[in-house]
Amino acid sequence: MNISRAEWAFPIFLALVVLVATGLPYLAGWFVSTPDQVFEGFVIDVDDAHSHLAKMQQGYLGEWEYHILFTPEPHDGVYINVFYITLGHVARLLGSNLVITYHGARMIFGFIYLLTAYTFIAFFLPDLTRRRLAYVLICFSSGLGWLALLFGGSFVAGDITPVDFWLIEMYSYLTVMVFSHTSLALTLMLVVFALTLRYLETNRWTAIAAATTGAVAISLIHPYSLLVIDLVIAGHWLLSTIRRRQIWLLPLPGLLVLALAPMPIVAYQYVAISGNPILSAWQAQSFTFSPAPWHYVLGYGVVLALSIPGGWWALRQNGRWPLLALWPLIVIPLLYAPIVFNLQRRLIEGVQVPLCILATVGMTRYVLPAVRHSRLAASLSARGYPSWRSELLVRNVLVALTLPSTLLLILSASLAAISGVPDDMIYSAGEIAAVDWLGDNSSRDDTVLASYAIGGFIPARIGHRVFMGHWAETVDLPTKRAAADRFYGAAGDDERRAILGQYGIVYVLYGPREREMGHFDPAQTDYLTPVFTDCGVSVFQVTWE
Repeated sequence: MNISRAEWAFPIFLALVVLVATGLPYLAGWFVSTPDQVFEGFVIDVDDAHSHLAKMQQGYLGEWEYHILFTPEPHDGVYINVFYITLGHVARLLGSNLVITYHGARMIFGFIYLLTAYTFIAFFLPDLTRRRLAYVLICFSSGLGWLALLFGGSFVAGDITPVDFWLIEMYSYLTVMVFSHTSLALTLMLVVFALTLRYLETNRWTAIAAATTGAVAISLIHPYSLLVIDLVIAGHWLLSTIRRRQIWLLPLPGLLVLALAPMPIVAYQYVAISGNPILSAWQAQSFTFSPAPWHYVLGYGVVLALSIPGGWWALRQNGRWPLLALWPLIVIPLLYAPIVFNLQRRLIEGVQVPLCILATVGMTRYVLPAVRHSRLAASLSARGYPSWRSELLVRNVLVALTLPSTLLLILSASLAAISGVPDDMIYSAGEIAAVDWLGDNSSRDDTVLASYAIGGFIPARIGHRVFMGHWAETVDLPTKRAAADRFYGAAGDDERRAILGQYGIVYVLYGPREREMGHFDPAQTDYLTPVFTDCGVSVFQVTWE
């Protein structure tokens, strides 16, 4: 693998293009933000962005143990989710705003991931043209979900929105756009695979030691990725053993170290979560089940079709190539396996990288040669249209077919940020002032009752506990949403007091979103005392006789 200094110009430039393109929705939101209607800084998967900011808040306040802030039940902290907690510590040391730190990390780790992906490509493809083709696909490709909009007139295919527009883990550009920790985890996965292959080729312990360090780091971010790593490497070793017609013993000690070194961390995380009733309840309801298989087929579209002949070619090679085909082949059954913690679709993470490399092989070894030798190309060549132009046209068309969903998502996210719909991207000056007042005048453990949107915003903004605010981290969310609807709606005072007492609620926030939930006026009660009012948003403290 040789990458010249001049060659680096292209991947660096394209990585910067990705960062700019995926940053457009955020820039659009900040551009239209006003003092009265403030863009918080998030467009896609706002709930999980709030969750990560809440973790950063805990780090910013000097903590290392993780507590769920989106549910009122008290519970012990544990040492998990260390990436964002560490990022919070970094923000405190730098004196930086958490949202700016979040996006700074997103861009830095996204940039590193894309350059690592190019290095991984070069580990397999020796020529510059194919390296660039594979890299373009990794940076920008998505699936054929755009056809649902073109022919169906809506963002629905079957019973759900096509995965092109929401399954973040499937696409590199979307990962870079949203989550810094996933970019880092993908970087480490590629490094572990490359270094392990190097170890298998050279038997150098320095390579497997570095790979093991990467695997340990992954266990702190996405421990479930270790399942994919271990199975893919085991499959690669087994295939090599079969071809050698004898057990390949030499690399086994190093591979065992790679597999076992992260296990103490994984075991701690499992025991810590399983032994904590609130954390185990969070995991039990954190469903990330896979959609129907055809959604994945549509979601990778042209890239998947091209990767099939490329994968068949790779499996028949010796050395490092079979790993690229084994990776997606092993992930496929895992996407529907009843594995621990309901993580099925998250295991698709990173699969786009080998698929794009294999698609490049399929295109350049099979499709383009077929075009070159076709009768149509020969006929066009006889009329003065050279065959290389036919190949170039087909290549460009195939690449272009992978781009519409990517462009549509970035455009629609930008328009959503400008319009402020859905409204969990925009918060009024009164809402921000009320939340900031709580940050200055209440304890972090004082549970706050508010609408779902404000309940998600409070932990992200000030790191305080709320009654509800996250689809997975609020334990038994349906029950709590129903209770909140009754509290702000048709419940009587006795039931409201019962809700406040049952969940240890100390403050009640009342603004435009809460008014939409019902006609309750907390100012007319004797158990809620107004302690803050600004711009139509009030905070009431619960008082008990």
